[in-house]
Amino acid sequence: MPDSLQELFSTDREAAAFFATLPMFVQDQVRARAEDVHSREELASLANNFAREGLKQSQYQPIFEDETDSRIDLQ
Repeated sequence: MPDSLQELFSTDREAAAFFATLPMFVQDQVRARAEDVHSREELASLANNFAREGLKQSQYQPIFEDETDSRIDLQ
């Protein structure tokens, strides 16, 4: 089992590729907890948790707001 995030990346190209696709704020948080990442599964779990928590921030709320006009009759 890898002892560090960098060691994981050097032995698991899929983990490194997955990490590269993450938003920067998630990458930063994963790096801060690098000692907790020893497998691709742990990396994915941490990344998912950080992404979920990050998207709860007020700056991202407009992404999830429904801007459709409820008066539109779709029938």
